[in-house]
Amino acid sequence: MTEHRPAGPPRVLVVEDDQPLREAMTRTLSRAGFLVVPVGCGADAEEAWHEATPDAAVIDVFLPDAGGLGVARVLRRDRAGVPVLFVTGLSLPTVREALAPAPVLFKPFTRRQLVTSLQALTRAPGAV
Repeated sequence: MTEHRPAGPPRVLVVEDDQPLREAMTRTLSRAGFLVVPVGCGADAEEAWHEATPDAAVIDVFLPDAGGLGVARVLRRDRAGVPVLFVTGLSLPTVREALAPAPVLFKPFTRRQLVTSLQALTRAPGAV
């Protein structure tokens, strides 16, 4: 069953364990017109997903309590069509293969790259 919300800015769940990066991503995306729901671990992601019903998610691949791919699978089980943008600090061929064909940003990335990537997934207007 799909929940319908009034039209408005896209809601984005940000799952990132690095607090300064999570805060920077939250500020950047908020300034670009997104409503951001930030969490610091995979365990909090599912609850936030159900409460906020986001339009997209940005998930760190390597979380201390869960793998980002597993977190995405759990979230998508509930709402299959929601786009996920993965972020990771490792650009090893095995990581690239595991994530393909999903959209991925490799750390360090710019604010513009983050916003542009998320806008492409959500078709949101505006830019940094």
